[in-house]
Amino acid sequence: MAFTIRQTLPQDVEAAERALEDGKAALAALDIPQWQGEYPDRIDIEDDMAHGASYVAVDEGGTVLGVMALSFDGEKTYDAIDGAWLTESSSNSPTYGVIHRCAVRAQAAHCGVMTSMFAEGECIAREHGMKSLRIDTHERNLPLQGLATKCGYTRCGVITLPYEGEATRCASRSRNCYSPWHAPASKSTSISHRSCNAPSAMSACTQ
Repeated sequence: MAFTIRQTLPQDVEAAERALEDGKAALAALDIPQWQGEYPDRIDIEDDMAHGASYVAVDEGGTVLGVMALSFDGEKTYDAIDGAWLTESSSNSPTYGVIHRCAVRAQAAHCGVMTSMFAEGECIAREHGMKSLRIDTHERNLPLQGLATKCGYTRCGVITLPYEGEATRCASRSRNCYSPWHAPASKSTSISHRSCNAPSAMSACTQ
C-alpha cells in the first residue's frame, strides 16, 4: 500500500476523526479501557491542527488512512517519572517531541501505516533539533507498546496521570485536560522513549 504522510488539512478532519473512531473500536474489542469516552475527537484534531501538530497518512487517491499528533511543546506529566528518560529535558524547555492521538482506519490496519508515521515523526523531530521522541499509552495497550518496541523505542518507566470526571473538558482542550480513559491516580501509564540519535529502525523518511 502506497501512501504519503503530511500535515492535516481542513478537508481531512472528518476522515481523520473516523480513524480515531476506528481506533476506539479496536481498543474496545480488545477490552482495553483507553479512549472509551469522547476523547479524542474532532476537537482534538482541530486543536492539533491549530498548533501545527496534526499529521495524516493518505493513499494515492487522497483517502486518509491514519492520523497522529506530533508536538514539540513539552509535556508536564513527563516531568515526574518512575524510571528514567533516555535524554534529560523538562517540559519548560523541551528537547523532545511527543506522539499522541495516533490511529489508523480499520481497512488500513496491519499495512505499516502507523510504523511509517512513527518513522516520519522521527524525521520531523530531527528537523526540529529534538534529541528524542516520547510516547505514553495505557498499561494494557499491548499492541501500541509492541509497535513502539518494533520502532526502536525503549520502555523507560511509568507516569501517573490525574483522573478527571466524565464531564471534564477544558475549553481549549489542552493536553492538561484529561479524559476518563486515563488511569486514576492510583494507577500508572506505560511510557516509551526513542532517542533521535539512535540508528533508525526504519529504512528512510517518507517523502
